[in-house]
Amino acid sequence: MKFILLSFGILLLLWYLAPLAAGIFNMGNAVGIIGSALLIAFSVYYDKIPLLFKRGVCVALVFVILAVIIPFSANMAKYANYKPAAGAQTVIVLGCKVNGSTPSKYLYDRCEKAAQYLNENPGAVAVLSGGQGSDEDISEAQCMENVLLQFGIDESRLYKEENSTSTSENIAFCAEIIEQQGLSRDVLVVTNEFHEYRASLICGEYGLNFHSLCSRSSFFTFLTYYTRELFAVIKHFAT
Repeated sequence: MKFILLSFGILLLLWYLAPLAAGIFNMGNAVGIIGSALLIAFSVYYDKIPLLFKRGVCVALVFVILAVIIPFSANMAKYANYKPAAGAQTVIVLGCKVNGSTPSKYLYDRCEKAAQYLNENPGAVAVLSGGQGSDEDISEAQCMENVLLQFGIDESRLYKEENSTSTSENIAFCAEIIEQQGLSRDVLVVTNEFHEYRASLICGEYGLNFHSLCSRSSFFTFLTYYTRELFAVIKHFAT
């Protein structure tokens, strides 16, 4: 057991540290690094830890896995590609990091997915959602428009939402544009797979009929973003 816990802790630690090589540090890998380090310490001192405490830790871990991680992860998987071929006429592309005026890989991948769908569905339009961060030269929505124009999508099919700073605001402000412009409330949300479940919950709050088309995350960064999103989903239900 000691060896298994130690090996698992080291594996998790390396997986959470990997995004740092690309300058990615957020709540996901911060919590993951701390948790992995505690697991390693627990395994190193396993033989010296009182039996009652060890049992308590194991019970707590099993409870968290069964009551939180498995149910939420199952829903994340369910909504990752949810009714993608249903012919939604309004595409919502959720914003992500812009490096100066250049899209991050995640943002570019989302734009690529959106462009594929728009090209296959010429009657569909897109609402591009994302404001401008303090370290970004342009808004995420403007960056997405630039990329989609390069993919050959006509500007008349693109609507920009440039004021949001969170997923909740992304969808809330997109719902306003959809209402104002008389667009279809049958929406296809384009974002990363771990992000679609929470997007579906928020869409439901605004009466939007949710479909999803996800861009796949890098293996090395997935666990970090998944962990951050897990806490975001828990917060969504808690509030």
